[in-house]
Amino acid sequence: MTAVAGRTGRRPGAVSAPYQVGDVVRGPEALPPGDYRTPATYEGKVVQVGSGSGSGWSGVDADSAYLWVRLPDSTERKLAIRACVLLTPANRPAP
Repeated sequence: MTAVAGRTGRRPGAVSAPYQVGDVVRGPEALPPGDYRTPATYEGKVVQVGSGSGSGWSGVDADSAYLWVRLPDSTERKLAIRACVLLTPANRPAP
C-alpha cells in the first residue's frame, strides 16, 4: 500500500464545519423552505452535522446547513447552523 502525502479526504478549498458532534449549542429550528413560522429555539448536544444537499458538510452553503441536536428529553431537533451559538465545546468541561 502506498501512502499519499497531504491527503485529507476533503475537497480542495473545503471548510470544516463550525461545530462537531458532542458540542452543546443553542439555536433556531431549521424550517422547511416556504415555512414562514417563527422558529422555536432549542438547546442540545450535537449528534449530526449535515446539509440539505445530501453531501454532508463539504461544499455546503450555510443557508441550507443544519445540525441535529438531542434535547434533554431525548428527542432530536434540526437546527439552522447559521444562527446557532456554541455553549459548551465537545470534550471540554463546562466553565
